[in-house]
Amino acid sequence: MKGKERVVFLDRAAFAAGDLPIPDFDHNWSEYPATEPADVVPRLFWATTAITHACALDAEVLAQLHKLKRIVVTGPAVVDPAAGVADGRVVRRLPQSEAPAATLIALLETLVREAEA
Repeated sequence: MKGKERVVFLDRAAFAAGDLPIPDFDHNWSEYPATEPADVVPRLFWATTAITHACALDAEVLAQLHKLKRIVVTGPAVVDPAAGVADGRVVRRLPQSEAPAATLIALLETLVREAEA
């Protein structure tokens, strides 16, 4: 891997309650209870991975996020489909699960492993 992953969860309060397990890869983790549209770009500017539950990521926003490699959507958030996969970005929706927190971390670990391969 080329340096630490920078994971940013834009709207953690909207996700399932409870603790998230610690991902098994070198990372910096930031999370916010909620994010206003004007704060999306500043919060994600250095991120390699964005997690959003309800914050929309449109083409204008994504065009400013040059380090962003992957986006995980945990809820109803809309990600511009064309801009979301531009520059090789990976966009995944969190599958339904009885244990969403563990499923989220497992998905993140899989995406990072796939990027390293």
